[in-house]
Amino acid sequence: MKKLSKIFLIFLFFFIVIFNFANIRSILRENLPHTVKVKIKEVFFGKQYLDEIDYYKKLGYNVKIFPETQFEKLKSKKILLDRLDVLQKTHYGHVIGLEQNVKKFFIENFSSDLVIISAKGKIFLLKENELGKGKIILSNLEKFKLKNVLDIARVKDELYLSIVFPDQAENNCSKIKILRSKFNKENLIFSNFFQINECTEGTNALGGRMVKYNFNNKEGILFTTAASGTERDLAQDDNSMFGKILFLSLDSEKKIIFSKGHRNPQGLLVYKDNILSTEHGAYGGDEINKILFRKNYGHPISSYGDTYSFDKILQERSNFKFKKNHDEFNFVEPIFSFVPSIGISEMIKVPEEFSKYWQNNFLVTSLNGRTVYRVEFDNKFSKLKYIEPIRIGERIRDIKYLPNSNSIVLALEETGSLLFFKTKN
Repeated sequence: MKKLSKIFLIFLFFFIVIFNFANIRSILRENLPHTVKVKIKEVFFGKQYLDEIDYYKKLGYNVKIFPETQFEKLKSKKILLDRLDVLQKTHYGHVIGLEQNVKKFFIENFSSDLVIISAKGKIFLLKENELGKGKIILSNLEKFKLKNVLDIARVKDELYLSIVFPDQAENNCSKIKILRSKFNKENLIFSNFFQINECTEGTNALGGRMVKYNFNNKEGILFTTAASGTERDLAQDDNSMFGKILFLSLDSEKKIIFSKGHRNPQGLLVYKDNILSTEHGAYGGDEINKILFRKNYGHPISSYGDTYSFDKILQERSNFKFKKNHDEFNFVEPIFSFVPSIGISEMIKVPEEFSKYWQNNFLVTSLNGRTVYRVEFDNKFSKLKYIEPIRIGERIRDIKYLPNSNSIVLALEETGSLLFFKTKN
C-alpha cells in the first residue's frame, strides 16, 4: 500500500511539472485536505526538514523579507558578473573540511565608476549608469605572482591592493604586501608600498582590510593583519606584524602598530573620530570593536567564542579554551559579540540622505550568515542599541555606498553578483 502511495505521489509530481504548474498548484492548495498536503510534503522533503522550516517561520514571525525591511521598503537590482575566479574553499571551509565554491571579489568606487577585483587579480570597470557594460582594466599584477587578493581601497586618486604571494625562497611560505597605482581606466601599473616579511602557511593569509586615516597630521592608511592559524600567539607579540591593526603613512615614513590582539579583522571603518572593526572569532564570538590607539583586544586569550573542536571539550566536560572576559585581563571588551558567529565581514555608515528611517545607522555584512545587519550604536560607540537582520541569502564579501545613485551595493560571492538597492521613494 505504501509503495502504491509513493508511486501515485511521484506520478502526481511529474503531472504537475509537465502541465500548468501555477494553476494546478493553486487548485491543489485550495482543495486538498490539510493532512494530504502535509503527507505530500513529508514524502518529498522529509519530516525533519519541514519541522525546521516551521520552527524558523515561527521564530522570525515579524522579520521582513528583503527588499522589505522593518521601517523601509527597498527596490533592488542584481547584476551577474562573468569571468570571476572560482575558489574551491573558503577559510571556514578549509577549517571544517567543506568545499564551498565561491567567487570572491571586492568593490571600490571612483566617481561614477565601480572598480571590481577578483580573488586572483582580474580588474573590471563598470559605469553606474551602464551596469551591463563592464570592461577589463589591464594591469601589471602578473609580475607579483599573487595567490589571493585581500582588499582594495581608494585613497585620493590612487588604488591600493593588499595581496598574498608565495615566497620563492621558502617552502609553504606566503607573505602579505600592499601595492598601489595611480588610477586610470586603461592600464594600472602597481608598485610596492608595504610588505610583511613574516611567513604564513600556504596561501591562506587573512585580514588585509584597508581604510584611509589621518594620524597625528600624517595621511595614511589603517591595515589589518590576522593571527588565526599557526601564527595566533604572535597577536600578543610586539615584534610581529600578525594580529595587528597597523598605521602606514602614505609617504612610507611611519609604520606603527596601532592596536594588537586581533584574530581576523574582516571589516574596517573610520567614522568621524571613531575607528570600528569587525572581526572573526573562532567557534562563535564574531566581534564589533572600537579601535583605540595602543590597546589590546585579547586574542588568543579572551573571546566569547571558543575553539572549533569544542565538541571534544564538551564531551570531556573540560574548561573553555578562551577566557570569557576581556576587561579582567586588561583587554578591550568588544562593543558586541555575535554568538553564534555570523562570518562577519565589511561594514559601512549609512549616509543620512539614503533614508529618513535609517538615520544614524550602520550596515554590517556577513559571509556564512548571508545577512545584512542594520545596527545603531550609542553616542560613545560602547554598545549597540538594536540589530535588525536583513536576510540576503548569499555570502556577502563587500559593501559600498554609491553617492551618485544614492544606492548601496553588495558583493555576493556565491553567484558572483552585484546587488544594488535603494529606497523605493
